[in-house]
Amino acid sequence: MDGRRSLGQVLLGVLVVLAGVVLLLDRTGALDVDLGTVAATLWPLAVVLVGVTSLLLVPRAWYGPLVITVAGVVLLLDRLDVLDVSVWDYLWPVAVIFIGLGITVGAAARDEQGERITAIAFWWGTERRTRSRTFRSASLTAIMGGVELDLREADIDGTARVDVFAFWGGVEIKVPRTWEVRTSGLPLLGAWENKTEPPAGGGPVLDVRLVTIMGGAEIRHGKRSVQPGITDAPVV
Repeated sequence: MDGRRSLGQVLLGVLVVLAGVVLLLDRTGALDVDLGTVAATLWPLAVVLVGVTSLLLVPRAWYGPLVITVAGVVLLLDRLDVLDVSVWDYLWPVAVIFIGLGITVGAAARDEQGERITAIAFWWGTERRTRSRTFRSASLTAIMGGVELDLREADIDGTARVDVFAFWGGVEIKVPRTWEVRTSGLPLLGAWENKTEPPAGGGPVLDVRLVTIMGGAEIRHGKRSVQPGITDAPVV
């Protein structure tokens, strides 16, 4: 089993176990605290945990996990009365700033020969394609939007990796039938589906790491695009 996948599952499992232990201690009277008050105060810790875990699992797709982590820290400080201002009064200006940063970071060059791909979709959709013969990596982030990565005309020298972060969004990755796709990660009220079939005799490996939070991702095969002077079936 993939180590990073185990890390995400272990952290989530530990959190659930700790919650159960606290509830049990409260029921038995061994813990003399108001769980309602504790939960109302410390619930942003769960947001921070999700953000940090996502950063560990998909570090290349750092933008989304960083936003979640920062939001959780700010909310926690607000609940602890550390901040002297109302977080909600500044919510929209800060959201606009993050959207602008997402546009800036996601405006990477769309070089169709690029070995490394970056795509960020924040409230919109975006597409990336590469024909590189030595594709190495990609970072895909979909926040209430969609990202499509077309690798059908690319090749891998050994292995390559794609990091995916989807929050209320969707990601689609199209790969050649000659590639072997391995998936791992952490779904939180979300999922991903690997519709590819490993090639007979093996082939280049695409390692796809995913975090899907109320979102989804799909990896599938597709026919190569038609080249000039070549007659072929239409792209699917």
